[in-house]
Amino acid sequence: MTFSANSLKILLATGLLLVGTAVAAQDSAGAGQEMYNKLCSGCHSATPAAMKGKPVDALVAGMERVKNLSNAAGAAARMQQTVQGLSPAQMKDIASYLNQMN
Repeated sequence: MTFSANSLKILLATGLLLVGTAVAAQDSAGAGQEMYNKLCSGCHSATPAAMKGKPVDALVAGMERVKNLSNAAGAAARMQQTVQGLSPAQMKDIASYLNQMN
């Protein structure tokens, strides 16, 4: 099988993009682990079985739901207070960390 110069360039660019995406995801998960351990693990445990491996978007949506509750009480009120101070990027970092847990 032979490749043209353009095909090789496209293949190399695609590989570099995939590597860059993987590194960014690891950085995001690393920041998320630090925030999760500091802000969330006290209530959710260090290894929250119900959240491990879930899709990032679903985890962020759950945090957004709690953030926007109108009459939160008890544990939901405590979580709401915590997530109120988080930016969308920080919530995504925490979700990325949880998503990568096995």
